[in-house]
Amino acid sequence: MVDEESVLPTDMLRFIDTPVAQPLVKGRNVALLGSAVFAVILFILLRQFALSSTLAALFAAATLGLNLTVVWLRFQSHASTPLAVNLNHPFMDTEPMGEARILIRLTDGRWVQPGKYRVRTMPDELLGGFTLVKDTDDYPAIGHFSSAKDASGTLTRHLALINQAIALRDAVNDVPDPIEEARDREAMDSGLLERSWLEDEEAVDVESPLVSFFRGKE
Repeated sequence: MVDEESVLPTDMLRFIDTPVAQPLVKGRNVALLGSAVFAVILFILLRQFALSSTLAALFAAATLGLNLTVVWLRFQSHASTPLAVNLNHPFMDTEPMGEARILIRLTDGRWVQPGKYRVRTMPDELLGGFTLVKDTDDYPAIGHFSSAKDASGTLTRHLALINQAIALRDAVNDVPDPIEEARDREAMDSGLLERSWLEDEEAVDVESPLVSFFRGKE
């Protein structure tokens, strides 16, 4: 029996297939074509230096293989982003007609909803790699997210795209930004603390000579 969570719903589209990701696809295609053209030109130039056709072909093929590998790996760092959105998400570049939704794919193949908060990764001591957690005070785990050995490069790009997708989802759904709410609460708490401190100061009847001296200088 197939786990329903391992099958992407029909109304969801992987990030690399969304309209906003198409420049990445076009960039890959242009880079691949450019690598092939460069290899042909290199072969012709090497033949001009009286190298044998076999040797010139080997140099050109080696250069082509290296360029193709670099282009493909760079593209895969975006194409492998384990993120899917529905038709109402801004990544689809269309006018939303309803609720925007996103799903994140875990290493076990399950597609899950991240919830209302932004996400981050934490080292997984048991399975290795990194676990995806909600970016709150207690960091509740969502699931094992990556087998990468470090949290740089591709993993960083994946997290940036996922958190951007969450922020845009909430903007469409008119959900208050938890980060902004936290900042407002912090500002409010600071104001209450300052006001309470000043009230306590006014309640003090006996004033030290040092305080009186500086107040007299004002």
